[in-house]
Amino acid sequence: MTSTAKPSDQLTTLIALGREVVSVLDLDQLLQKIPTLIARLTDFQAFAVYLLDEKRKDLSVAYSVGYPEEMARTLRVEVGHGLVGAAVAEGRPILVNDVDADPRYVEAVPGSKAELVVPLRLKGRVIGALNLLSNMPGQFTEADETMLRQFGAHVAVAIENARLFEREREYTSTLETLAEIGREFGAILNLDELLTRITNLTRRVIDYRTFGILLVNDDTSELEMKVAVRYGDKVSLPRVKLGHGLVGYAALHGESVLVPDVSKEPRYIKVVDDARSELAIPLMLKDRCIGVFDLESPELDAFTKRHVEILTLLGSQAAVAIE
Repeated sequence: MTSTAKPSDQLTTLIALGREVVSVLDLDQLLQKIPTLIARLTDFQAFAVYLLDEKRKDLSVAYSVGYPEEMARTLRVEVGHGLVGAAVAEGRPILVNDVDADPRYVEAVPGSKAELVVPLRLKGRVIGALNLLSNMPGQFTEADETMLRQFGAHVAVAIENARLFEREREYTSTLETLAEIGREFGAILNLDELLTRITNLTRRVIDYRTFGILLVNDDTSELEMKVAVRYGDKVSLPRVKLGHGLVGYAALHGESVLVPDVSKEPRYIKVVDDARSELAIPLMLKDRCIGVFDLESPELDAFTKRHVEILTLLGSQAAVAIE
């Protein structure tokens, strides 16, 4: 892409572009717009927005221009690796006008000779990077670096705004789905049918891998597994004493239990071989627990506070219907 802005106009253009980029609330539209706007500031042959996966501590290409399709789809860059990873690790721009002479350079676009990387910083943390590549040695200047750094500040804010907007939109949609589910719960009178339906409908709000519904047996002070699904297949599980394990704790204390790594949790009772994280949600009827939703995942830190909030709402609806 080629810049159309004269040097004397670039500051005015930069201010205008900053306003323009932060006005876009759809993340996909925002990512597609960024290279078009940057082309009004400087020339480049290839471009990518890298976003940081904070759990994996690596970066992937969220959007690109001029990258080989397979490379853009599969590339993951460790923080500290390559010029992009180094810029993110150090939290500062990196300008290299002869990539062949820089040992940190890792080729993503064949024929590239110059690279300019600017980390995307937001409130003191790095969330990704903008990467420009050129097939001409010496393409980028310190002025380009300064402008891209300033523009990157606007981009970081815009990405965060778009993510917040998407989360709120998803949350509103989830609340509407919960209302629909609650109405459906109330129409089912048979307990076994209701529990099976709860299991199926829960997938509409969280894509679980392992899910179980345990109900409290007041006579034995135990939790009895009524429905258990693993990867779509039903499984049978033992009873759990109140206060034992994560589900027993959730039931006894009426509190949700969120464990990002079960190997570090002494209360964890192993049932599923590959489970690495777990979430237990008590089914509360006023101040009384009648059961527990139990979710497990083969991924570390698979569940979030948002999952707790959503499943607590769903659990309240389920508790009323079950009782």
